[in-house]
Amino acid sequence: MKEQLHANKVQLTYATVLSWTSTLGIIFVVAGYLIYVFQLLPAAVSPAEIAMQWHLRAAEFHKVVPVPSGWDWITQLGRGDVLSYASIVYLSSVTMMCLVVIIPLFLKEKDRIYTMITILQVLVLVFAATGIISGGH
Repeated sequence: MKEQLHANKVQLTYATVLSWTSTLGIIFVVAGYLIYVFQLLPAAVSPAEIAMQWHLRAAEFHKVVPVPSGWDWITQLGRGDVLSYASIVYLSSVTMMCLVVIIPLFLKEKDRIYTMITILQVLVLVFAATGIISGGH
């Protein structure tokens, strides 16, 4: 007899949020790419210039090409190249969004261990993304 497995509410919620946010993320990435490549918005760095400098290391690239560093890109969302980059940032934050959504569910279930683990995971991701803890880089 085959055993049936059932997902609990937390798993179903995580999966639903992951499905919607990742699908939206892929749409953003494709839209950002098309906006940049077809130059529908002005860009500080053209696709042709990026291709010419692709062989450079990151530090050299930043010296030659005027790209924002750190979180400076947020102030330049009206540019095609930055909008394309923002779509990647959104897609990389999908896991964190899923974790934030399930914290209240763990709290409601009074599951302290998973609540703390999830909160710690979110904090680590936030610290890593903001550069608060840079690890010497």
